[in-house]
Amino acid sequence: MRYSKLFGKTVREVPTGVMMTSHQLLLRGGFIREVAAGRYNLLPLGARVYEKVIDLIEKEMEAIGSQRVFTPTLHPKEIWQKTGRDKVWGKSLLSVKDKRTGQEFAMAATGEGLFTEMVKNFNPSYKDLPVYLHQFSQKFRNEKRPRGGLVRLREFLMKDAYSFDASEEAFSKTYQNFYEAYGRIAQVLNIEAIPVEADNGALGGNYSHEFMVLADYGEDKVVMCDTCLYRANTEKAEFGRVQINAEEEVLEFKEIPLPYEVGTIKELVAHYKMPPERFIKNVVYKADGKKIIIATVTGDMEVNETKLKNLVRSKSDLEPATDEDLAGFGAKSGFVHSWGYNNKKIMYVADTGVTIARNLYGGYKTDTTDPINVNYSRDFKVDIVGDICNAYEGAKCPRCSPGKLTIKRAIEFGHVFSYGDFYSKAHGATFVDRDGTQKYILMGAYGIGVERAIAIIIESHNDEKGIIWPENVAPFKFHLVGLKGYGEEVYQKLIDGEIEVLYDDRDLSAGEKFADADLIGCPYRLIVSEKTKDMIEIKQRNGQEAKLISLEQILNGEY
Repeated sequence: MRYSKLFGKTVREVPTGVMMTSHQLLLRGGFIREVAAGRYNLLPLGARVYEKVIDLIEKEMEAIGSQRVFTPTLHPKEIWQKTGRDKVWGKSLLSVKDKRTGQEFAMAATGEGLFTEMVKNFNPSYKDLPVYLHQFSQKFRNEKRPRGGLVRLREFLMKDAYSFDASEEAFSKTYQNFYEAYGRIAQVLNIEAIPVEADNGALGGNYSHEFMVLADYGEDKVVMCDTCLYRANTEKAEFGRVQINAEEEVLEFKEIPLPYEVGTIKELVAHYKMPPERFIKNVVYKADGKKIIIATVTGDMEVNETKLKNLVRSKSDLEPATDEDLAGFGAKSGFVHSWGYNNKKIMYVADTGVTIARNLYGGYKTDTTDPINVNYSRDFKVDIVGDICNAYEGAKCPRCSPGKLTIKRAIEFGHVFSYGDFYSKAHGATFVDRDGTQKYILMGAYGIGVERAIAIIIESHNDEKGIIWPENVAPFKFHLVGLKGYGEEVYQKLIDGEIEVLYDDRDLSAGEKFADADLIGCPYRLIVSEKTKDMIEIKQRNGQEAKLISLEQILNGEY
């Protein structure tokens, strides 16, 4: 390819607010251009990388016996309604209506329901299972805040795969197949991905792992033990509990005067001269639009909304309660009680840490008083007790005694998870077992975003000059720079030899051409000039010293 003819050229400046390195380099290198927030055109250079990434993923899917299919972008809305996932997705799910028939369609955000219907309609028996199916298809998600260039998009290509098994034992093997395949995909794409425990949410299932890549500008966080191999995302991460005042004897419950204006944990710490973990903090949520959840934690902790949502079995994401919601059961901001409301819509939930602490302060603040020496079980009880707090830096590891937890930013590369019979029950997807009975199919889902994978590759392989593409995903293997009219003959012979080459044939200075070559990042730069005579100067993009070799050596792969 002649660079002079290439559509999309390098640029020196990028729009303000472009923070991630991959986003900057993709724009500057002429790989992408923004169409609208969260939607990008992939220009010819970007398209070449895109196709190579797809091919590499496809090979690994084929290796474990997964079969590729193609499905529609528009899904009949009733498919989503069978599981109620249309309501769960809410505004993130884009919909259209057929102007002729009035039928509603959801634009593909994911494919579980569609694939469940596909397999169900073939009436499988146990002999037909397991079945692994996958596709590369456009996904549409009305993200509230698309960011990071290709990292979080509203429209993108996903490799989504779905498995269908007859038993838990069979599914366990299936899950391991996909888990290992994802590790190999990361490896072949030259990505250092860490598998971490992840949340399954309302879908159920006993398996869930995200493959995370550590990155300073990552939108996710990973909790890691500094001693053992415990890894989890922040939604899932557990941590070891410490009873901070186990040596204290249980004291008498009292109510003492407290100024009205002292309400926040920070103000209470200053007033009582006590650490934050000695105070009760209440956070109020609405679940499924109607139920009120009063979550009680110690003052040093933050509520983990995912853990809380799962514990109370909310079908939709929790919403912070409004002042109007609080007034509805006789409360106001800063004066929410851990007990005492006579309202059937209220569910009291306490974190485990509250139940093992002694002589806490707060939990039933009035305009003039505050309780002290509050002890769980003796002074109050709740409907549910569980782990509802975020793990924190320096916390004890839940799996090993000496370990401490650290928290690092990361980008999710892929996700593998099970959802048991959640979809098969909703869709009536059964198989005929050996004994002739109908049983629900057990399922799993496995996803990788292709554009995001490209961004992660760049985040992992770059320097101050530009991208350093791994050879198997680079847009071209060689970047040929011809100086002062040299290069035409070499270019033609490389083309004749079916060598991937980008030839910079522009009438520009050597410095400008070299800068563009470094920015675009092809694995090898070739220079042909009057100085090189009958030889070619070759230099690896990753910094190896340049050397002179013959054209024949390049054609024979001897470099």
